[in-house]
Amino acid sequence: MPETTGGAHGIDLNTATEEQLERIVGLGLERARRIIQSRPFRTWEDLKRVQGLHEKLIEDLKKAGATIGRKVA
Repeated sequence: MPETTGGAHGIDLNTATEEQLERIVGLGLERARRIIQSRPFRTWEDLKRVQGLHEKLIEDLKKAGATIGRKVA
């Protein structure tokens, strides 16, 4: 079975283009558009307000290396 969110490593969900989001396995065009329309996100919990993003998909995005903003060291 393919990885749910392949291609997410290093993708910032707050700044990624529609094309970058669409390339993440498991998102597709409609979810990519909904993510963009629902920005900004401050926490992973904020992603739950995006229609079509269920808890497992959000967890998979985290595990695959997606971010919701760059952390300043």
